[in-house]
Amino acid sequence: MKNYIALFALAVLVSCSNRPELVQMTNQGPAQGSTFSISYLVPEGVDYRTAIDSILLSMDQQMSLWVDQSEISALNNGDSIFLSSDFHDVILKSLMLSELTDGAFDISIAPLIQAWGFSGGSRKDTINVDSLLNFVGYKGMVAQRPGKRLEKYALPKGYAIDVNAIAQGYTVDIVAGLLEGEGVANYMVEIGGEVRCKGINARGRKWRIGIEEPTEERVAGQFQTIVELDSMSLATSGNYRKYWEDETGQKVVHSIDPETGRPVISNLLSASIIAPNATTADALATACMIKGIGGATHMLERFPDVEGYFIVGNKFGEIEVVETSGWKQYTIN
Repeated sequence: MKNYIALFALAVLVSCSNRPELVQMTNQGPAQGSTFSISYLVPEGVDYRTAIDSILLSMDQQMSLWVDQSEISALNNGDSIFLSSDFHDVILKSLMLSELTDGAFDISIAPLIQAWGFSGGSRKDTINVDSLLNFVGYKGMVAQRPGKRLEKYALPKGYAIDVNAIAQGYTVDIVAGLLEGEGVANYMVEIGGEVRCKGINARGRKWRIGIEEPTEERVAGQFQTIVELDSMSLATSGNYRKYWEDETGQKVVHSIDPETGRPVISNLLSASIIAPNATTADALATACMIKGIGGATHMLERFPDVEGYFIVGNKFGEIEVVETSGWKQYTIN
């Protein structure tokens, strides 16, 4: 028996000594009108940059409004097309999240975004909202939702869509799926500020992600709070930088209420959402900005394993923080 135990211990030691040491690989660059930073622990010499770049290119070819030949551009031009699997999935997930947020998240607001000048056009103080609302509303898309992927799909007549409020989160999840499929157990995927983390970093601790202070000028390393994530995602939406002032000095923000067709007037400066996947976190962060602080906290009660962190400006020009009950389990300060 003693000989057996000794041989077993020796086998374990040999097995451990043959296990390759892991190093942290980081891929960074421009993506989807922003940047990406993806870190993962792998044996030295392993690099998934080519596969990651392929995913980012594919997402642009499917869902970028800035690519003339993209699938979303074809749909918005009134064409009937076969959807790629990811774009098909994004549209269906978007309609589901529209239902769950009472329409606060709605990809059919593209005509309003364009009209207000949020999509590269000239910014306007007022527009003819009533006429545009005839071609906005996720329920019109639900009635004509995509069928099987091998069937052609077209938007309802006069409709156009914008998936920017979910595409980055969805891409984060796809990249995370790539890494997990390759057996990577420890990673941090960040695209355009949307993040998904699993396991630990090279220092052996959970991944730490900072939430910026709501200031008009970005200050590197200056955070409102820091969270630790493992097998969770984080997305933040905010209006404190994305606005312009009209001729009266009123700030006009980039969050448009799909129901009224007008930019939201709210004291909610930013909404950060932690959720099991980045797709959901991304969409809910946008929906919270539409709902406002009261509606947002009530809405999140419907979602299991989802927490919110809200930065609010009070009437004295001061910053206040509102958290859902389970947020503190992720904070380190």
